[in-house]
Amino acid sequence: MSGPRLLILSASILVLIFIILAIFQTEIFTQWFRYEWMDLLYAVILAVIAGLLLEFIYRRYSTKSKMLQTTMTPASESSKFMAKLILKENQEFLIKEYERIFGREDFIGVAPADELMFIGKEHFKITREEDGYYIKDLNTKNGTSLDGEDLTGRGKIKLADGNEILVAKTLEIKYFEDK
Repeated sequence: MSGPRLLILSASILVLIFIILAIFQTEIFTQWFRYEWMDLLYAVILAVIAGLLLEFIYRRYSTKSKMLQTTMTPASESSKFMAKLILKENQEFLIKEYERIFGREDFIGVAPADELMFIGKEHFKITREEDGYYIKDLNTKNGTSLDGEDLTGRGKIKLADGNEILVAKTLEIKYFEDK
């Protein structure tokens, strides 16, 4: 439940409690209200401020899932080719963006859970330039290989149609280009 909805719900419950007390305990309620209403007002104001502060801190410092990050890059009219990665069982990733980072979350449901733990959160990056696509290992512990050659520390390497990418020595991927 978001902050404004929670605030409205809390205020509604508080008003309902006051109405019930006013109806059934009129004398006790008016006597209590006469002496304690300022303390109650201060408590409500402090609770609202604390709630808003907690929500701000949570939104500011909580990690966001890759699924929630939506970065779109406009497609270039001059180069309309795209690439795709094909995993075992013919599962595909189409790459239309100028830059795409692949990591553990991308392969959930594709790779077995015991192999996922070897794949980094952000494992490798594929970027598109004027002359084609390039791959770069993102300094991962278990590395990325292209046609059997380790990419660790080598910077970006140009991909060619039919390349085999091995992620963390566990996940085999085939690279293809559509021009």
